Amino acid sequence: MNEKLKKNWIAIVVLLAACLIAFVAGRASGRGQMTKEIDRMTDEQNLVHELNRSSIEGMSVGDGPVYVIGHRSPDADTVCSAIAYARLLNMLGFEAEAVITEPVNRETAMILKEAGVEKPPVLEDASGETVFLVDHSEYAQAVEGMKDAHIVGILDHHGVGSVTTGHQIVYEARPIGSTATIVWLDYLNYGLEIDPVTAYLLLGAVLSDTGGLKGTTTTEADRQAVPALAKIAGVEDTDALYHALHAESLSYAGMTDEEILFSDYKEYEASGVTFGIGLVNAIDEESARELSGRMKNALPAGYASHDVELMYASVGIRENDVKIDYIIPANEHSKEVFEEAFPNYDEYDGTAFIFRTGLGRKTKFVPGLTEFLAAHPHE
Repeated sequence: MNEKLKKNWIAIVVLLAACLIAFVAGRASGRGQMTKEIDRMTDEQNLVHELNRSSIEGMSVGDGPVYVIGHRSPDADTVCSAIAYARLLNMLGFEAEAVITEPVNRETAMILKEAGVEKPPVLEDASGETVFLVDHSEYAQAVEGMKDAHIVGILDHHGVGSVTTGHQIVYEARPIGSTATIVWLDYLNYGLEIDPVTAYLLLGAVLSDTGGLKGTTTTEADRQAVPALAKIAGVEDTDALYHALHAESLSYAGMTDEEILFSDYKEYEASGVTFGIGLVNAIDEESARELSGRMKNALPAGYASHDVELMYASVGIRENDVKIDYIIPANEHSKEVFEEAFPNYDEYDGTAFIFRTGLGRKTKFVPGLTEFLAAHPHE
């Protein structure tokens, strides 16, 4: 090799070595910058968690446990949310216990059984107790003695109800498909780990309250919650789980007509008028008509046993994106008020007012009746 060629090769080697050094240094610098960025994001996330946790540190709990409780006629959302939120409060250092107002329905019992969770105890009277309400903010829907309870928090996805306090409370309400989704978001916001059992409870509740993510109040948060919770709970087929839960909710085997009427019943107060609505599930129009007739026969006795001015049964079909509701009034006064408040029904068959695009209790029925009562003051 001549001297000139040798020098050229040395120059090439030096250049390659310099490039290699620069590349390695760049990679190291990049990794360093990436590490710093990850650290910065982690620090910010931890700060967000700490700030969210600090926002409920001032919750005035007093002595004894905080009873986390849902509404009367407890459904999957109210029961599972209460259990999961009580666990969250315990993780944050509070003494909390989930309780229920009365025995749970078949669908909720199925979720609890599959999760391996015992049914919470029944709290018959909240007088003098420290309570945290989930899935409701209405005294009419609450357990006895709620007006004499020390309410420290409300977690809900309905309208603002009649519950009031003279002190600061934790209050979180979102226009979302399920209270359980709000509980899931709080676990994320507080930086708390969700165990598989809690994830299963929340998953079942979200699927139940959103109608398998097809309900009109379903949000992106609900849709994101389902796969996230399913992964933790080890559930591979959420559609199959929903259909199993839905089938259980349609089963009224062994129940009297009055028990069916009050299996998913809620009371409300608007403009000085109290009213109650019981939801009943039907598979198709044939079963809806049959159940409507049974509810018409059960309503008079049910009305007589409850201190409300208006009462209705709402028999609904929620199958294959079909939403049809049969509304059955308890008496002539309930019928007259309903017909004035909702004149655009599709059909009246002598027993029920039929709405072939649905009259959801949460989205249309209660808001519509509330607005009507406000516009027509009670005499």
